[in-house]
Amino acid sequence: MSDSKQNVAELVNSEPHDFRSLLSSSERDFLVGNNGDQIKVESLKGKKLGLYFSASWCGPCRRFTPSLVEVYNELSPKGDFEVVFISADEDDESFNGYFSKMPWLAIPFSDSEARDRVDKLFKVRGIPHLVILDEDGKVLSDSGVEIIQEHGVDGYPFTPEKIKELNDQEEAARRDQSLKTILVSRLRDFVISNDGKNVPVSELEGKIVGLYFSLSAYSPCVDFTPKLLEVYEKLKANGESFEVVVIPLDDDEESFKQDFKNMPWFSLPIGDKNVGKLARYFELSTLPTLVIIGADGKTVSKNVAEAIEEHGVLAYPFTPEKFEELIEIEKAKEKAQTLESILISGDRNFVIGKGGTEIPVSDLVGKNILLYFSAHWCPPCRAFLPKLLEAYHKIKAKDDAFEVIFISSDRDQDAFDEFFSGMPWLALPFGDSRKACLSRRFKVQGIPMLIAIGPTGQTVTKEARHLVMQHGANAYPFTEERLKEIEAEFEEMAKGWPEKLKSAQHEEHELVLARRKDYVCDGCDEPGEEGWSFYCEACDFDLHPKCALEEDKGTKSDAKQEQDPPQEEWACDGDVCKKA
Repeated sequence: MSDSKQNVAELVNSEPHDFRSLLSSSERDFLVGNNGDQIKVESLKGKKLGLYFSASWCGPCRRFTPSLVEVYNELSPKGDFEVVFISADEDDESFNGYFSKMPWLAIPFSDSEARDRVDKLFKVRGIPHLVILDEDGKVLSDSGVEIIQEHGVDGYPFTPEKIKELNDQEEAARRDQSLKTILVSRLRDFVISNDGKNVPVSELEGKIVGLYFSLSAYSPCVDFTPKLLEVYEKLKANGESFEVVVIPLDDDEESFKQDFKNMPWFSLPIGDKNVGKLARYFELSTLPTLVIIGADGKTVSKNVAEAIEEHGVLAYPFTPEKFEELIEIEKAKEKAQTLESILISGDRNFVIGKGGTEIPVSDLVGKNILLYFSAHWCPPCRAFLPKLLEAYHKIKAKDDAFEVIFISSDRDQDAFDEFFSGMPWLALPFGDSRKACLSRRFKVQGIPMLIAIGPTGQTVTKEARHLVMQHGANAYPFTEERLKEIEAEFEEMAKGWPEKLKSAQHEEHELVLARRKDYVCDGCDEPGEEGWSFYCEACDFDLHPKCALEEDKGTKSDAKQEQDPPQEEWACDGDVCKKA
């Protein structure tokens, strides 16, 4: 059993807590309200209690608190539920400002000893954290935050039996899913139109419905909405039975209304309780997301936003069969792809060189081309550029039938000009409409990205950045055949090397010969470009073969290790490293 699960089990199975000894101290038998009133701890007897561990400096806490306030206010008339705030704020002013927005009670900020005692008793390791106790002081759950987020007031009285009942109901609703089980709530059986009218959900039954999870001011949603609108209008003009319902994630009602008034479709009311439930139900992980519900109320696809961006109305009715058909069309397009087909659009039949000189795309036909998606504001792009420059000059020295085309994601012309001034190759003009088409075609999700196009205009690889990082100019022309040759060269290089060895530079364990990418040698602090390392997995220790195989390096490295202080541990994920 994991430590967290064991802690939960211990709390739930622990003896009941006496509210007085739990929340009082030797000098205090009261809690405080946000108006300064002192409320006797004794008055909590017979009530269910939520212990709310939170702080004003904590973003997730500030986002969760309004949900808890809403549930608390709905339950207040019952008179049998109370919340006690246990603050992790750093000063009295922060506590008072945050607590002023809470309608419940708190342990006084001045009683840090009591706050620390309760915090340790319930083994709070992160906030927001909500522990729910029953009338007798027994722990019902220490997952109160998740219960409130998933079930809201419907989770009351927060017993394991009630939560199981709700989970069973949700599972049954998932099995018997219909448009009503998705969109209708206990307090609402309608969606709204852009003129504010309530439209019964029943009027949408039998139609294909797109649930559009959107944040009106979020740039990817701003870019996607016109494309969805174009598809929507074409389908309606063709008489198709298709509707869109926005699932608004906005906090700003005015911004949402301003955006929604120009849309021809429907929406859930902003701030509707079902929004969070639907985000969890459909496992929302990215924006924009357009979930397709079929005419029978079942989920057809969990997100067709990318398909609409790529194929527009041709993706309708968004079924698996349609997507299979589109895949075959894409395969046929890829086979027929030429440099002109990807770089020429209307009268945009050129790229630019230095000084804005227009170079016809036709002049590049028959060459090996790298499409370089990048931007000045992007640190990984700036870090990669010297490596690409080095490879470019080496390749050009051997083969003039090679070129790089910079495709910018810079924010303005000045930034583009500054970044491009340090590049010896070509570019699409800043703000060129072809950039969006190329990004969609090659599914550019992040930068820098490097696409290799062969002499016939066919895509050779979308992983050219990785190949340049690992092999430099040696990877050219980035084909499968060349990669096989490199692999054979690597194998030849290691012939005669021992599979394992002991090194004075790392006496704890044997080092094993291994293929390693992007490592730094712990002996000489140089990058491991050749791809082989004598490696200790237990210690994450690398030695270049040249360092490991030359015995006289050991003493020098040992001395270095004695002089250098231990480094802090770091954890690296992709291009980002953070302190562990």
